[in-house]
Amino acid sequence: MTQTYDPIIEVTELRRFRLLEPLRAPALGTALVLEPATGKPLVVRPGDRVPDSRTGHYRRVHLINTANRGLEFTETVASADPAFPFTVTVGFGCQVTDPVAIARDGVRDMTAALAPALGKIVRDVAARYDPLRPSQAEAAITSTLNSAYPTSAVRLTGFTVRVVTDDAAEIMTTSRELRVQEMRRDAMRPIAGGGREEMLAHVMALTHGDPTPLLDREEEARERETRAKLDVLRTLMGSSENLEGFDTSEIRKQALTAFFPGDSPLIGGKRGGIRDRIDRTKPRKSLEDGGVVEGNTPEEPAEPKDNGGERRASRVRGTASAPAKSTED
Repeated sequence: MTQTYDPIIEVTELRRFRLLEPLRAPALGTALVLEPATGKPLVVRPGDRVPDSRTGHYRRVHLINTANRGLEFTETVASADPAFPFTVTVGFGCQVTDPVAIARDGVRDMTAALAPALGKIVRDVAARYDPLRPSQAEAAITSTLNSAYPTSAVRLTGFTVRVVTDDAAEIMTTSRELRVQEMRRDAMRPIAGGGREEMLAHVMALTHGDPTPLLDREEEARERETRAKLDVLRTLMGSSENLEGFDTSEIRKQALTAFFPGDSPLIGGKRGGIRDRIDRTKPRKSLEDGGVVEGNTPEEPAEPKDNGGERRASRVRGTASAPAKSTED
């Protein structure tokens, strides 16, 4: 939509002598531009006296509208993403301050005369903004226009800018979907990076406090893991015909270590000594502070009897005497 006006209200060719029709001062909101045969044009404003109104050598007179008028124009400009242009509507007030320039240039459509300069400002500013940020583009365009006057012949005031993104409905729908997905990802991120408690809380929130779905999945996972371990062990136990004894033992040991981690005696783990087994049932301090149990101490061997320096008879060495024969024989 375009709103404009013609600033030149009337152009009148003048006769040399105007004794019965003298030139009169203009009404409020207008100005006369007297074009002499030679020399510079003369401007007559409301309340001023017209020099030589009856006999002045003027060729023509221009009646110029100097009131403040509202203008508006609409232009389609590119955004930061050329695929989604902006439709920009600019409204402003316009007042002629130099009637001579308007008369000299023959301006008949004020909006058409101002739109090229104002449109360039709009295009330069709008190209820096994302199509999803039309309000930011509005503020920037308004601020720039209020501080830029494309011509000194008019005074431009009260700029208002309205920026609309073409195909805004499609963009907003897509943006809304992306925003919802982002919110869901943000909500799921603590659960993905957390542990079992976070997952359990999430499941219970979705099932109105019922933890059964998670517990069932955990039970199924444990059953699958157990079956897989048993299948691997069964395969290892049945494939030892083509392997050396050492290789078979090493493979089984590594498999058992992977499936049953820890120092389990089942896979050759270290068995605790008697001290360790006692420690599990009796505090260490009681062992360190306890006295010696005398009943378990072996007795020292008895000293041999003294035979007066004689060597003890020994049948092994042949030094023992034979028993005496009975006299009765």
